[in-house]
Amino acid sequence: MFRRRAILDHTSPPLKLLVLVLVILISLLFTLIFAIVLGFAIFGGGMLDYVKEGLELSDPAFLPVIQYLQIVNTIGLFLLPAIVFAILADRMPWRYLSMKVSPRLFTIIMGSAVIVSILPFIAWLAELNGAMVLPEWLSGLEDWMRSSEDQAMELTQMFLSTSTIGGLAINLIMIAILPALGEEFLFRGVLLRLFGEWTRNPHIAVLISAFLFSALHLQFYGFLPRFILGVVLGYLFVWTRCVWVPVIIHFVNNGIAVAGGWYYARGEIDKDIESIGRADQVWVILGSFIVVVFFMLLIRLYEHKKKGSTIDASP
Repeated sequence: MFRRRAILDHTSPPLKLLVLVLVILISLLFTLIFAIVLGFAIFGGGMLDYVKEGLELSDPAFLPVIQYLQIVNTIGLFLLPAIVFAILADRMPWRYLSMKVSPRLFTIIMGSAVIVSILPFIAWLAELNGAMVLPEWLSGLEDWMRSSEDQAMELTQMFLSTSTIGGLAINLIMIAILPALGEEFLFRGVLLRLFGEWTRNPHIAVLISAFLFSALHLQFYGFLPRFILGVVLGYLFVWTRCVWVPVIIHFVNNGIAVAGGWYYARGEIDKDIESIGRADQVWVILGSFIVVVFFMLLIRLYEHKKKGSTIDASP
């Protein structure tokens, strides 16, 4: 019986990677045009004022417009390209993205425990990364990186400053749900798989996908903690062969930040999101790392027992 072949069947990984880049660029262009047209229809003069102000981030009056653009950008940069590429790569795109495998409850619980336990270690890495100083001849680059980081922090704080149920719901969709789906579909479901096919080494594939995951956020003074998170999510994907595991764990990670910001804005906790998990004691930071490694080993052993070794196979 004749079976439809995907367009990218029997295509080399480097060529697939090139196609993915083109898909991302086309998706960004399409969603940008769509966002502007729809934005004027929704916000009218508010959208025009926002554009005239030069994308001013500090004015709360523009918050709905910024939230709208953030949502559209996440869809256009991550979610839509991953889905389109999966359709081009496999006649069953849900299979290509490893969506058919059901996540195991034990792995989800242990993965969530990893995200909570890693907070002190991640906070220490963030401080270490934030103290990075470039050579004098790169001072211009450093000023731009600092400015970009400050702008991203200002935007995040504005998003998380809401104390209403509606604001919480929007933040969960914008910061937790959509990034968890889009980024995991793209970085784990597509890129990790592509680099696994190319290098035939899942460890290298995990590291490359984690590097790209962190680098493409363009937050240079948060590169190390995001890279480590990418490594954790990458191995969870390789061991489980289920994209829903990193999606759920990614959601838990971002959801903690959203919930923490909401409770802080309501005055129900006395620590802002930047202070959550921060510890000065060396034993707490070291203990955080050891516990994370222990939980990850438990997940690895559990998944190995359930379905056999997967770490030595290409994702």
